[in-house]
Amino acid sequence: MNFVASTKHLLSKPFLLIYSFVVFAIPLIFSQNTGEFYEFPKITFFYTLGAFIFALYISDTIIWPRKNIRLPLVVVLFAVSFAVSTLVSSHPYTSVFGYYSRFADSLLFYLAVLCFYYIAMNVLSKKDIGLLFNVAHFGSVILFLFALGQYFSLFTFLWGGQLQERVFSTLGQPNWYAQYLTMLLGISMFEFLFKGRKVYLLFCFVQFFSLWLTFSMSGLAGFILTIFSYFYLFLFGKEKIEGRKNFLFRVAAVLALVFVVSLLFPGIFRAKLRDMITDFRKVVGGNFLVYAQNVTETNQISDPGYIRSGLWRGTVDMIISNPKIFILGSGPETFPYYFQKFRPLSLNYSSEWNFVFNKPHNYYLEIWAEQGILGIISYLLFLIFVLKKVDAKYRGAVIAFAVTNFFGWPTVTTFVIFWLIVSTIGAKNETF
Repeated sequence: MNFVASTKHLLSKPFLLIYSFVVFAIPLIFSQNTGEFYEFPKITFFYTLGAFIFALYISDTIIWPRKNIRLPLVVVLFAVSFAVSTLVSSHPYTSVFGYYSRFADSLLFYLAVLCFYYIAMNVLSKKDIGLLFNVAHFGSVILFLFALGQYFSLFTFLWGGQLQERVFSTLGQPNWYAQYLTMLLGISMFEFLFKGRKVYLLFCFVQFFSLWLTFSMSGLAGFILTIFSYFYLFLFGKEKIEGRKNFLFRVAAVLALVFVVSLLFPGIFRAKLRDMITDFRKVVGGNFLVYAQNVTETNQISDPGYIRSGLWRGTVDMIISNPKIFILGSGPETFPYYFQKFRPLSLNYSSEWNFVFNKPHNYYLEIWAEQGILGIISYLLFLIFVLKKVDAKYRGAVIAFAVTNFFGWPTVTTFVIFWLIVSTIGAKNETF
């Protein structure tokens, strides 16, 4: 579908137009007038547009009744688990509305996300959703310009002063931006490698360059596993490949892109390697006081591996602390209330010794801690369902999402992308 035809198709369908606006605008929204510059404005925008989409859908259904597609059982199971953990939460207001200051991952947020997903599945075709991802690809170019501005210290008035070397564009944090980019990279690489669509090589360049400038280890891990998944698909999959003989040349083009960008912009990875060695010595040595006093052994950039190891140990201790948390969890978004008494001593000697940790930096541990074993089992079943049922075009994006969540958690922007991917499973090939 060419650009003119795509534009006409977009303007002829009100739901598609609104969803396109959401996909394009959410990554770009931020505000300096709130305590949380990025996630809070995005979630407010999502609630506002989501309420409008819901009202339009109800009106449309009343005027033109249709047979709606049912929610998959695994989605229902996860939603029920989420609702049960909210009901037994000892901090119900937090579980319903979310933890200050991002207010995401709450019962209210998941209800909005499920409505967004359910309506997309019923009013959009697979071709429509593919067009939405093209909108996201074009949007990633604009985000890339913001990221370059950050990297070269341009337009600093937008960000409140001088910036660090790791870019985050308009998503607020390098790892959040990296997760968004790896998901889009999964789609654009598929379009280029398997379908031979050359314009997607440009998107691959923009998205990988942006990803590299985040210097996010979780994002790069997601990217590498996506590449391996596509080699597996090439060797053993049944996916039709346009110009199969040229597949390896296209792979070489992507790898050359990766090599050139990483060679020309080494950034902070040299210091990160030194930090990893320091982290390893801290963990193996176990004498935290010695390292706290020895300034020559401190981390120069950050110590994410060391911090995560402490967070994960404390989270596991929290999970097994009593049967209620183990089975049903402490309640959505209540992790910061419970974690403090399980916080390991080692975190007092990290670069974030004075932080109140509100996330365990592992989405799977977070689900188990807040929704119990019922929540994590239902979520893993849901992920397996998505990986098995989703089109090969989107599987790399799902893999990237799953991998990066092992080291972090999804944001409003990546939730929108992920649930649009899930909606392709039930969406019709053509709208009615």
